[in-house]
Amino acid sequence: MPLHESTVPPLRAHVRKEYLYDLQQHHGEWEHGIIVSVRCIPGSVLLFQVLLENGVLRDKLPLHAIATQPVIQEHPWHFYQLWDCMSANFSIVEIGYLSGLNVDVILKDKSIAKGKYLWSIQWGADVTNGADYTIAEDPSENKMLHLIEGEDGALFAQPNHRLRWYEPSFITKPFPEKPDYIANTRIWSSEGHGRRATEDSDKSFYEITTK
Repeated sequence: MPLHESTVPPLRAHVRKEYLYDLQQHHGEWEHGIIVSVRCIPGSVLLFQVLLENGVLRDKLPLHAIATQPVIQEHPWHFYQLWDCMSANFSIVEIGYLSGLNVDVILKDKSIAKGKYLWSIQWGADVTNGADYTIAEDPSENKMLHLIEGEDGALFAQPNHRLRWYEPSFITKPFPEKPDYIANTRIWSSEGHGRRATEDSDKSFYEITTK
């Protein structure tokens, strides 16, 4: 897993120009560019690095500062990513079966934004300081984020429980009004059950005995 920053599938996008000027000027203007990497810092939204058409490589651009086409920001900026980054240790995952699927994003106010799947971020423990101070691998707390391109060009980073997927050849049952599934709280480890020992040899297909 990378630490802090990772390359991402390149995506042509537009940057709200005021974020290139610390929100001090150029409101309502846009710069065209290509998203090339993402940075994950606990306590922050996703931060992107974008190569602009003028040759500038601009970093630390928040998710809500970028869209695939110029768009009016319809929601408060904190609606676009429900949870901050859980760890500086993460991986970029392109889930093949979800590639290009249509998906509804259920926002904080329960409004729906329609979009299409791009890729995902999964979190891991961060032990760079000698101990893991994150909850990234706690089964009841881990929240994988999926990057969604809205129909209007806005970008969203949302966890599983805020998404409704559409796959016409498989998803045929109605979506529950409010799914009542319960969060997983368990760690499933196959070791530590019973008293076992392997044979004392160099064989590849060794025997396991129960004591």
